Amino acid sequence: MIKNLYKVMVQFRKNLYIEYVQAYTEKQARMVIARRIAKKQGVLPVTVLSWMKEFPDNFDILIETEFKEVDENE
Repeated sequence: MIKNLYKVMVQFRKNLYIEYVQAYTEKQARMVIARRIAKKQGVLPVTVLSWMKEFPDNFDILIETEFKEVDENE
């Protein structure tokens, strides 16, 4: 399985974060960005994840580049 490149835009506590994350799934990208923002804000990742659940309109996760495995034999 190959990681995709996600572009994540989050408005959290009056700050706008635009980050690029390599992850296998959108859910994993959300976890990675929550950890990054939590570290910058000095809070726990669960705080950021709870906020993302409460305010789904204040963040967006888009696939910037999708990679696919190619079978050389086909």
